[in-house]
Amino acid sequence: MRTAEATPEEAIATLVRSLDLSPHRLAGDELTQLVGIFADAHELWRPLVQHIPSERWYRRLYRTAGFEVWLLGWDAAQDTKIHDHGGSSGAIYVAEGALVEYHSDRDRQGPMLRVRHRHGRSRAFGPSYVHNLGNEGPGFATSLHAYSPPLTKMNYYRCTLDGGLELDHTLEVEGPERSAS
Repeated sequence: MRTAEATPEEAIATLVRSLDLSPHRLAGDELTQLVGIFADAHELWRPLVQHIPSERWYRRLYRTAGFEVWLLGWDAAQDTKIHDHGGSSGAIYVAEGALVEYHSDRDRQGPMLRVRHRHGRSRAFGPSYVHNLGNEGPGFATSLHAYSPPLTKMNYYRCTLDGGLELDHTLEVEGPERSAS
């Protein structure tokens, strides 16, 4: 008798249960570890990836009351606009391609800092972290993101003349937004 293969959702749930993570808020190092473990389990998420030229694509892979994991597909020239994660901490892992990030802290003055995240790189951030993440190309990129607690809102910012950040608007969300419009 042959047993049915697990769906991607079932296999992902089994993977997460095997990690024995706290059901509550995860710290930055735990989020970094989580996206790294997902990256290593590429057979679970790679068949799901999409790269759509007209919009940044994303799909939730897993969610608990304490954290969630997302898969994002980026075509060239797609970005997030300057935002924070509404009180959530997070981690990013670049699984394919490269992403460029302009980042700051809500309370830091001066220009945003720029860093290029290449394939295989991860970065954790806290709740006051503000950034714009994007694919400057050429080619596409794929990334894994974990947030704790799960996203419920995102605050979008604009740069002021003196290099600071000013809140522009807030969106109630159920995941990474396609655009800030």
